[in-house]
Amino acid sequence: MGGYWLIRALLLLGLASIAWTLLHPTRSANHLALRRLTTMLVIAFAMFAVLFPTMLNRIASHLGVERGVNLLLYVLVLAFFAQMATAYRRDMDTEKRVTLLARTVALDTVKRPDEVIRTADAETGPTDDRGA
Repeated sequence: MGGYWLIRALLLLGLASIAWTLLHPTRSANHLALRRLTTMLVIAFAMFAVLFPTMLNRIASHLGVERGVNLLLYVLVLAFFAQMATAYRRDMDTEKRVTLLARTVALDTVKRPDEVIRTADAETGPTDDRGA
């Protein structure tokens, strides 16, 4: 159990960085490039695992993981959480933009009260207050 400290530290560091990105959203070209680079690294790591499984087992044992497939699983779980965090931030951004658009449309289409009365009179005819 004592040999697992390195993989635990790496997993906790990965989870902490995902949590940090949720709490401090940034929208920049650097962020997009970093996300794409990370995705490519995860894909390259998975390809490496398929092509060289014995090497992956050695790397896993150096990190304190029993088997290479467990290490691959840990990396893929971190990638999954990162994808969930990215999708959540994107959905929140879309929701804010839709809300702003709906408010803008509502304010642009509002009619003044005297216009509403004139429109109603034109449709129904003038009202007679004398009674029938």
